[in-house]
Amino acid sequence: MTSSNDREILRRRGEQMLADTIGELAGRSRNVYTALLMAGRQRWRLLLHRTQPAPAGRCDALLIGQGGVLALNVVDELPGEAEVRRLRAHAEQLFTGVVIGPNRNEFVRETVELVFVLPPGRSAGVDGRFVVCTDTTVHQLAGRRSVMPARLGGELAEHTARRNSDYRPIPQLVPEPEPVEVAGLLEVESLHTDHLAGALAKPFPTWTAFLDPAQNALVSRNYNGPARIVGPAGTGKTVLALHRMAHRARRSTGPLLFTTLVKNLPPCQESAFARLLPDAAGRATFTNLHSWAQEFLSGRGIRRVMELPRTETAFNLAWMHVGRPGPLVAIESDRRYWREEIDRVIKGRGLPATEAGFDEYAAVDRRGRRVGLRTSQRRHVWALYEEYESIRSERQCFDGNDIISAALDALRTEPLDRPYAMVVVDEVQDMTVQSVRLVHALTGGEPNSLLFVGDRQQQIYAGGWRFADAGINIVGRSERLTRNYRNRRAILKLAASLPGARPVEDAETHEPQAIDLTDSVLPDGYAEHWVCTRAEVGDQVRSQLDRIVAEGISLSDTAIITITNAEAEYLLGLLRRWGLPAQHLVDYRCAEQDTGVKVGTVYRAKGLDFRAVIHPCTEPAPPTTEAERERYELTMRQQFVAVTRARDYVWLGIVRD
Repeated sequence: MTSSNDREILRRRGEQMLADTIGELAGRSRNVYTALLMAGRQRWRLLLHRTQPAPAGRCDALLIGQGGVLALNVVDELPGEAEVRRLRAHAEQLFTGVVIGPNRNEFVRETVELVFVLPPGRSAGVDGRFVVCTDTTVHQLAGRRSVMPARLGGELAEHTARRNSDYRPIPQLVPEPEPVEVAGLLEVESLHTDHLAGALAKPFPTWTAFLDPAQNALVSRNYNGPARIVGPAGTGKTVLALHRMAHRARRSTGPLLFTTLVKNLPPCQESAFARLLPDAAGRATFTNLHSWAQEFLSGRGIRRVMELPRTETAFNLAWMHVGRPGPLVAIESDRRYWREEIDRVIKGRGLPATEAGFDEYAAVDRRGRRVGLRTSQRRHVWALYEEYESIRSERQCFDGNDIISAALDALRTEPLDRPYAMVVVDEVQDMTVQSVRLVHALTGGEPNSLLFVGDRQQQIYAGGWRFADAGINIVGRSERLTRNYRNRRAILKLAASLPGARPVEDAETHEPQAIDLTDSVLPDGYAEHWVCTRAEVGDQVRSQLDRIVAEGISLSDTAIITITNAEAEYLLGLLRRWGLPAQHLVDYRCAEQDTGVKVGTVYRAKGLDFRAVIHPCTEPAPPTTEAERERYELTMRQQFVAVTRARDYVWLGIVRD
């Protein structure tokens, strides 16, 4: 602990350092900078403009360290919007094109935080555009969450001082080191080893401050309409999207939305965004689209609750009445195929159960569906659809498409009073046309306000569409990423060899999309492709868990990914019988308290990644019909998605009956 006398000595030393470097300072500025020197010590570097206060449009000081880059301005009142824009432009310009560190990644200039220090007793609303503190709370800036290693923070500060002579570095206050207590017989060497192991187990999230130069160039690119980021698994699409969302937050005051179909993915991205831009967290909503739509409808006084078990019963009854006795069975006997046809092709496009709706269906390009249907055959599908809608309406139950369409209708009738400043749509390839129309209606058509993120190679739901089907034009606003930052080389090699990795054509550009067109940034890794019987699955999974632990990977950073819920429940039961901590992916929120092996289906694992992945997958029978081939390809893509969730270690077990 530092005594009051020691603190006084540090304070005086800090004031002297300021005077020696800059000269005499006004009382407020001297106190603010001294407080930062004392609070930051070895973790932060303070650079002051040679003129205090700095000229108009220039920041008074820069605080650079593990918590990022803060551009400080000691003011009596908050400046107007024009001056805020000038200060931000200047602060970002100071760090444009800065490339440092062993990986030669580029500092993301948009992550610079603009800070205004007001006199004591003043307060101001915080919305993420800038940070506000007072003379008495400014020291709290030094406790901000780390976004880069201390070494990189120091290197960035030195680079800035060399690059711009207007900002002069103040020497750090380095007090006497505090004694370290070592309990029992624990050796210093062991402490070092444990620290190193912990660092390797949890790689530092440098993506919050540094990006590949090619990615960084896209963070602030202007688009005059909806834009899209595509790229194979592991290429950093979502990271780039979060940076663009933060960039937009710093330049607007409206609400922000991150949405997708996967229920447990938004909380994980919410945690990442809070690390990237903590002061805008209150403006941003992270939720799956169906939950957003239900809440929106409730706010409009419209009750719509998605009840999938009841709607599934309604469809099964419609199949018994119309489907099974009719000619559709001869085309494809598996009712799931026709359920997907109604969900993804008909209701997913918002086609009403009317004659006009059938005319549209008769002309629809059933993209992604292998079974060709003549107009007369589509008439039988339509009869099944009408029967399903009749039963569903009579029972007053709603499926996912009903929720989306109701929200879209309500928006068209009465648009939002305050459109979203930005909406990010992740895993867009698995959405429906109606879902895409809905998110498009949320932004009011403002430039840079709508961003789609996805990869058709990772599509795990039936069907397909083009943005033009939803009335959206993204021509000239589509960006492709090609470097893989997630999967180590051995894992990427295994993933590229799988049937589900075959190239797919981009529906918008007609260019091929494939993971084997990417380069892995990370070397090495472990990947095993195994064939076993169903009876051997338990022993193989247990063996792999033991090996993962032996490799130094925590079980908390390990996932067992399945295709079906039944498989997930079976493996969860095994883990619990073995006495191993386990958590269902449904409940996973990417929080530190989420301990144990994560177990769940590939539908829940979409968009996530883990250090180690175990994926037992039942080998499907060779397809003999077009419908079976479509389902086989879908299963192979699900297998591919499961494998590409792994960073360091993957075991793919092909289960043969």
